[in-house]
Amino acid sequence: MTQRGAGQAPTPTPASDLSFDTDLSFDTDLVIRAQAGERAAFEQLVARHTRFAGAVALSVVRDYHTGLDVVQEAFVKVYQRLGGLEEPERFRAWLRNVVRTTALDSLRRSKVVGRSGEQLPGEDAEGSSTTLPTPDLGPAELSERSELREQVREVVTSLPEGQRELITLKYLEGATYEEIAAATGLTVSSVESRLFRARAALRTRLVARFGARG
Repeated sequence: MTQRGAGQAPTPTPASDLSFDTDLSFDTDLVIRAQAGERAAFEQLVARHTRFAGAVALSVVRDYHTGLDVVQEAFVKVYQRLGGLEEPERFRAWLRNVVRTTALDSLRRSKVVGRSGEQLPGEDAEGSSTTLPTPDLGPAELSERSELREQVREVVTSLPEGQRELITLKYLEGATYEEIAAATGLTVSSVESRLFRARAALRTRLVARFGARG
């Protein structure tokens, strides 16, 4: 990280550079050390949770660049308020609430609806998924695939916020049911049932958009 002045919160690293880290016991230790004034511990918390925070922000604001701004602002609030967190083991759920509140405040301030076709966490600058290589495709095929990916993103962002967040955490961030439960405060069974409904809603919208395929 670059050097900063005293009292300034660390700048979050872009979400696409980070893994989805979910060692909650280690988080608890980092929170306790950060509350005691250890700056390196707080910087580790930022590094470990920037991608998660980005997923939560994106599920609310539906715009990648606005989501980055929300994450920056949210981590400043976390830095300022961490001393008041009485249950360090609930850091991830608390962080989620801070990010969601910050994202909603951002929407109220700017009335941003969101833009389609923006780069998402896990994609490169051209919008290509890092987990979906496209070898031996010509310009026409690549263009068609890019257009399809953009349209699918638009359908995902049209889902209700709760479903959008679950889909984002599960399929963009690769979180397990247990990790989503810990982050959202839901039970694992609730996560499973809500994801089932979210997938059904997404499938219905995809069929309406692209038509049923055999």
